[in-house]
Amino acid sequence: MNKHFVDPKTMSISSFIADIELLHKMTSEHFNLDSPRMANGITETFASLLDKECLSQESSSISDVYADLARYTQGILKWNHPGAMINVTPPPSVPSTAAASYLSLFNPNGAQDMSSGHLLVTELAVVKFLAELAGFDPKRAGGVFTFGGKSTNLHAVKHGIQRIEPEAAKHGVSGDIVIVSSKQGHPCHSEVCGWLGIGETKSLRVGTDSRGVVDLGLLEATLDSALSKGLKIATIFANGGTTIQMAIDPISQIAALRNQMVEKYELPYTPRVHVDSVIGWIFLFFKTYDFVKNDLDLHPRVLEKIARQVTRIRDISYADSFGVDFHKTGFCSYTSSVYIAASRGEIYQQGGIEDPDHPIGGGGKFATPYDEVRFGNHSPFQYTLELSRALSGPVEAYVNLKLFGITGYQKLVGELFDATEHFRQQLAATGRFEMVSDDDSDGFATLFVAHPTVGFRSFFDLGEDDRASFEELGLYNYRFYLYCFERQELGRCRVAFDYSSGYHSFRSGSKIGVQKAYPVSPFFTRIEAVLMADELTALLHEFDGQQDTFVLRTSPHQPRPMIFR
Repeated sequence: MNKHFVDPKTMSISSFIADIELLHKMTSEHFNLDSPRMANGITETFASLLDKECLSQESSSISDVYADLARYTQGILKWNHPGAMINVTPPPSVPSTAAASYLSLFNPNGAQDMSSGHLLVTELAVVKFLAELAGFDPKRAGGVFTFGGKSTNLHAVKHGIQRIEPEAAKHGVSGDIVIVSSKQGHPCHSEVCGWLGIGETKSLRVGTDSRGVVDLGLLEATLDSALSKGLKIATIFANGGTTIQMAIDPISQIAALRNQMVEKYELPYTPRVHVDSVIGWIFLFFKTYDFVKNDLDLHPRVLEKIARQVTRIRDISYADSFGVDFHKTGFCSYTSSVYIAASRGEIYQQGGIEDPDHPIGGGGKFATPYDEVRFGNHSPFQYTLELSRALSGPVEAYVNLKLFGITGYQKLVGELFDATEHFRQQLAATGRFEMVSDDDSDGFATLFVAHPTVGFRSFFDLGEDDRASFEELGLYNYRFYLYCFERQELGRCRVAFDYSSGYHSFRSGSKIGVQKAYPVSPFFTRIEAVLMADELTALLHEFDGQQDTFVLRTSPHQPRPMIFR
């Protein structure tokens, strides 16, 4: 059995490298270099597969184990493929995953430095880098890596509760606490209220404008209404980049409105303003980009979009906290999420330490002074949600931040936006595709519809008064989506895009589904953008010839049903 572990006498990793190469060789049998997905020859249900799985009495060879494991890689999306456009999920960099994989051999637990040595400095360093990017005082700010974007929002609500009821962790939460988010805010803003025990119904949702930005007038009315009823507002969420529209709320104005409410109602606490910026944080790197010089030679429309987003996201300095997903726009693997607070004392306080001689401070309210944090007195388990803390997230984020630097991230993101703009223009030039998100999205998403004929009425026009054409366009696009879906499985479509069942709501109340693509692979270049657009156009012409008889027979997985209303 010892051969399967690193020998402490030699510390040789030759078997580690050999095992990786063996697994890669077996997995590569399912590679289809032209497809964004791994080949998939498995037809059984999960239940059928589980019926064949059993825990053997005797040990197995690594070859047999890896053969079984490699089989299950069938159907995986390859996010490095330029045609992988299902979600904002870029591929992780090789150096970051290599570092995390190698260091996992030492099994460091980020709960305390006793077992992880100085590797915890990677977490502290990433927090410092992000605090500086956001305009926080790095010696006052703090942060913790956690299990995902939902957890960053959970922290934001918990810390809001702490401000209202410092003893809530000990005695429980009262029933008059609410949080406020917009209707474009992530569903988990409500879900975390359920997890924290205040209830999902205590999540108040505020309307937005057509671009998905919170309506400040409605926000003020919501805050006024809640406070006049005696409710206590723990946290006000500001969107810092939504998935589709990449909407960034006016953070400084939300913070000012919060301050106005504190004064108006003479609140004994200050509601938190948290920016859910797990995607949009990436625009912080462009604060120093010279948009006039434009070293990256970005398309003018791209320059406009990024410049607008920089103007919006730079106000994150007015917030109390924000969230970052390195696995979304930081090019790290799952999960690499970090919660950043302007005051690290609020993070330490959540541990509820009462020992006045405790290293992190009496009552859990005071952190060890920044200049005195050293090996031997840094124990995150005392104030984090997790007692077992993987360091893969901090390590990967640290490697990428140091590896790419500010200009490297500018290049990665800027060139992706640039290639996406070429993709949109190429599709639109055919006369068969209409871009429906150009005027209200400054993000990665490209939303479009395919027209049954050249000159077909605009998506935005026919939904108001032409029900027949409206339904025709909706059904046509859904069937074209299924057609491309099947061609993916057959290895005849290099583009894996998604389908939104109701993107735009017309005055009539009707909604229609649209195609949705998120180009996030660094290999999605201007050249690939043209090739992908040409391929979609060719597939559309193919579909035209058989749309009346087309029936979906095979697909990578069970497609979502069309929702038309």
